[in-house]
Amino acid sequence: MKTRQRFLIRDSSVLGVVILASLAGAVGCSRRAAPVVVPVPAAVDTASPWPAILRQVQQLADEGDYAGAERLLGDFAVQHAGTAEGTEADFWRALLRADPQNGTPTVRDQLAALDTYLHGGPERPRYLEALVLRRLVEQVDSLRAVVVAVRVAAQARERARSDEVRRISDELEKALAELERIRRRLAPRPEDRKPPPPDLR
Repeated sequence: MKTRQRFLIRDSSVLGVVILASLAGAVGCSRRAAPVVVPVPAAVDTASPWPAILRQVQQLADEGDYAGAERLLGDFAVQHAGTAEGTEADFWRALLRADPQNGTPTVRDQLAALDTYLHGGPERPRYLEALVLRRLVEQVDSLRAVVVAVRVAAQARERARSDEVRRISDELEKALAELERIRRRLAPRPEDRKPPPPDLR
């Protein structure tokens, strides 16, 4: 199946460890070097179900199954409420609801999902992205309202023009019918077409 281009932000975790090693020179006459201090990277929770859930969500969204993706994210957010991964699930729910290809959620649904995430405050890792996305949803909704108003006005003008053309056409037909009646009244009657009397001279 050809994967459709998605309005999705692919989330990737880049784990990098920068090791700074400094070797101490000899102190006095000693030639012994100081031990190298290597920082130990933070342990990664490889048992977390979130990466697998996110891959499933992205696959479902690519296939157009937004309802399935919504169910997965909703269940995960409830089961992991109060955790960083549960918060990330809330962000992805809001993101998928704002996808233009997802025609099910209303604008109110989209804003509600974004507000749920933003309610956590600027400390949330994707607060800025959610804030910008909310502004875009509002702007798109405003532009859609303008387009609808312009279309309604254009249709009203077209109806008024059609009504005017119909009125003029009716008046023209009435005028032609009146002219025809006048022509018939003015036309000579058969009895008026008698031949002139013969000349007796």
